[in-house]
Amino acid sequence: MKQKTNIMYYFCLLLSVVSLCPSMLMAQTKNIADKIWNAAGGKSKWESTKYIMFTVTGNSQHASITGNRKFLLDKQSGMVRFEGTLNRNNVVAIFNVPNQKLIHIFDENGTEIAAQDYRGLLPDLIDQYNIDLKVLSLPASIASSSLNNPSESKIINAEKLQKVDFANFLGGRGSVYVNEESGLIKRIDMDDKSYIVNGYKDIGNGLVLPTIFKASGDSISYQKVASFTEMEPAKFNSF
Repeated sequence: MKQKTNIMYYFCLLLSVVSLCPSMLMAQTKNIADKIWNAAGGKSKWESTKYIMFTVTGNSQHASITGNRKFLLDKQSGMVRFEGTLNRNNVVAIFNVPNQKLIHIFDENGTEIAAQDYRGLLPDLIDQYNIDLKVLSLPASIASSSLNNPSESKIINAEKLQKVDFANFLGGRGSVYVNEESGLIKRIDMDDKSYIVNGYKDIGNGLVLPTIFKASGDSISYQKVASFTEMEPAKFNSF
């Protein structure tokens, strides 16, 4: 009888542990996401930021877009102003991402060009913009992704980093390494590459984002980044 009692006791104990594990793992995942948000200045800061401007080099995904790229976006309307080189021509393009619409395009002297001449390049431009924004806003992108439970810890460059796997950043899978104390993302592994993440800057309103991503033979650099709560409407309808 005593033996049966012991078996039942350990069986009930096992059930208790199994039922606790999912909630404990979910709590760990939420904790690491909270740390990432806090390091970036807070989720509310990201959501309250209306406009972001950035200039980027590296990670060019389309042959039609070369050199430095400058984007100014209105987060609420989805309007974007691009300044850069399309098909070897310096242009200013104004487009709407949700509507997939090219609104205006100007040459380097401010003369408006027929939009139909560049509409075929709009998918490339929107794709490049989306990639550039997601990489720049890495903390928000990762914290909003499907994160797996934190796994191993590693000491990298004298920092203790927690490895966290993700499922839907830039449409793929990978891992980030997060400083357990600061919540800053210090490395991201994706597309068979490892990028060291640094150059964190306060871009305005207490929002802190990374600006430098270095990998072997590849690097992404955001030279200028700023956020705004107000912007002249002319930026999205004229040269």
